[in-house]
Amino acid sequence: MARVYGIKKKLLLNNVDEKIIKEIIGNEDLVDVIVRMEKLLDPDMMHEILDSCACGGGQEFLKQCKKIGKDLTGKSLDEKVNHLNNNIFDSEKIILNGNNLLTGTLSYKGNEKYKCVCSAAVKKGMTVSDLTGDAADRAMPLSYCFCCAGSFRRHLQLQLGVGLKTKEVVSSPINSKGQKPCEFIFEIV
Repeated sequence: MARVYGIKKKLLLNNVDEKIIKEIIGNEDLVDVIVRMEKLLDPDMMHEILDSCACGGGQEFLKQCKKIGKDLTGKSLDEKVNHLNNNIFDSEKIILNGNNLLTGTLSYKGNEKYKCVCSAAVKKGMTVSDLTGDAADRAMPLSYCFCCAGSFRRHLQLQLGVGLKTKEVVSSPINSKGQKPCEFIFEIV
């Protein structure tokens, strides 16, 4: 999860100038930090930094992902995708698009709206969706979700046994005020 302290650490690891880091971190408001990253960093670097902040879902979950991948060894990618969609996933769905692309969707709903389940907020019990509140003019930039895409990508790599690279964040509840689910496009590498 892309928390401010994690972003700062990754900026340092990527040799971003201290002056720029200070400007990006600013008031430590996560929405503002992402807005400043979009202005001050190359998009590829920003996406890489946010992807590297991704949480793993915990050791137990990663073990489950590895076990699923092991159980699916020897099956075609189509068979693996069908197995995950029909037997494993509840709120997730993946689609093979052709051209070495895969779309992954996370559809968590609450009160008839899609919700973000990222827990990157510093306050216990608060999610990223809560950071923007009901303000009509304040939304988390869509690029923030490269973090969640990185987490989903890592899980899918373990389950499908293929390398993936996040190509695009299509939509997110935190950028659409709950009108759209999390949707990512991954390139099979």
